[in-house]
Amino acid sequence: MLDTQGNFFLGRLFDTAKNKLADKAILYDPADLTTHGLVTGMTGSGKTGLCIGILEEAALQNIPAIIIDPKGDLTNLLLHFPEL
Repeated sequence: MLDTQGNFFLGRLFDTAKNKLADKAILYDPADLTTHGLVTGMTGSGKTGLCIGILEEAALQNIPAIIIDPKGDLTNLLLHFPEL
């Protein structure tokens, strides 16, 4: 889902004090994808989910990506984009 400026929608903020999702969207400007990227974190911290969100948004805007996924977690994403 893109906003009106073409930013990537990555999700919504989570209000830990209220233990619920906030109304504020987390957006990412695709112009920042001009070089390399790396996502790191502990097991179960949401790395794969974040990457899937970024890759889906990039695919919707025809932004190319090279994915190195040794565990194969992201390979199923290609099933949603048979034209790739």
